[in-house]
This record gives sequence, C-alpha cells and structure tokens, in this order.
Amino acid sequence: MRFSPLFLFKPIKNCLRGIEMKLRRQSRRNSGFTLLELLLVMAILVVLAGLGTVAVVNLQRGALTSTATIEIETMKRACKMFKLNVGSYPATLDDLYTNPTGMSRAQWGGPYLDEPVGNDPWQNPYSYTKDELNDVVTVRSSGPDKQSGTEDDVPAADSK
Repeated sequence: MRFSPLFLFKPIKNCLRGIEMKLRRQSRRNSGFTLLELLLVMAILVVLAGLGTVAVVNLQRGALTSTATIEIETMKRACKMFKLNVGSYPATLDDLYTNPTGMSRAQWGGPYLDEPVGNDPWQNPYSYTKDELNDVVTVRSSGPDKQSGTEDDVPAADSK
C-alpha cells in the first residue's frame, strides 16, 4: 500500500463541508422576516396611509370652498355689470345668462356669464339677495352642510 498524505485532508474536507451546510441552513432560516417585523411595517404603512387620506380630504375641502368663492365673486361682478347696463340689479341670477322677459336684447346687453348659473360645489343652489338702496348684492353658498347661517357658509357669515 502506498501512503498518501491527501487522505488526511479528506476528513477535514468532510468536516468543512458539514460546517458549510450547517451555515447555509442557518442563513436560510435567518434570511426571512419575523412576524413581528412584518406587523410593524404594516402598522407604519397603515398610519402613513391614514395621514395621507386626511391630507387629501382637507385639500379637497379647501378646493371646493375656493371654487365657491370664485364663482360667487364672478356672479357679483356680473350683477354690477348688469346694473351698469340696465339700471338695476337682476331679479334672479338666471337673468345674467338669459335675457329677462319684457326686456329687449339691446337694453339687456348680456349675457354677463359664459354659462348658466348652476349649483355650488356641494350641489346646493346659490342664494341671491339685492339691496338697491344701499347698492349691495349678496350671493352665498350654504356650504357642505347644506344649511344657511352656519359657520361653513361661503362667504363666511361675518364677511361681506
């Protein structure tokens, strides 16, 4: 029999192979996430989604209020133009777009709006009052709660 020094390395090689396999199994076990880690990530995502939703709702509410304010200012300007041409404020907001009955087209001088007066952004009709003596026109929206005289009216109850 011939003596070879390589036979000494075979047990070492087998031992190293066993250690390598053991390390691979352990790394496979440790390569995933624990349930606690997954739940924590999910909780963080839910909180972020909730904050995002609140921000979007607040932005939408502000956009609807701004839209109503702009439409109201446009109608007030149109009422003033109507008064300059006709001599009095319109009987209704519809008179800003359509020629009132009993008035010639030349005397009317309109239309004063590009579109007929519709509802406010919350689908409520605008309220319109005129005070010819004090030369004041008031156009209001009852706001999202659909009730006049509350704090969400546009414009606010304390503004003119």
